Amino acid sequence: MLAALILPLLLADGPVAAACTGADPAIASATLQSQTKNGALDHYVVAVRVTNQGSRPQPSNLLQSVEVLQNGDHVDQKGLPPLRPGQSATVTYAFDRAASAGKGTTRLTFFLALQGQTIPGPLDCSAANDRVRLSV
Repeated sequence: MLAALILPLLLADGPVAAACTGADPAIASATLQSQTKNGALDHYVVAVRVTNQGSRPQPSNLLQSVEVLQNGDHVDQKGLPPLRPGQSATVTYAFDRAASAGKGTTRLTFFLALQGQTIPGPLDCSAANDRVRLSV
């Protein structure tokens, strides 16, 4: 009797769990797109690409964004359109810092936020691919 209750739980959480049958937005990459100098400041632009890796489109009325943390502080939010399976969208985040700042000293974190969604769920099969870190 106990085995009949535990086995389904093990299967649901284990490596034999069912594949994603819904939408699965994922941050596919976050890369430094450009760096320019303006006097004592460096201007950086980071491109963040999000792809729906799932098998279903996202609802047309979905509100989602890429949230931006810089050195642990929430500094920006970039809206994203709903994505069809395999479709990607790219947003950019630009910031300035002192030209004298050491390389790799600005820590950026980008993560997906879906309004009204507890992740994982029907709008996002996996939270494991929803966050990326980049040091500039």
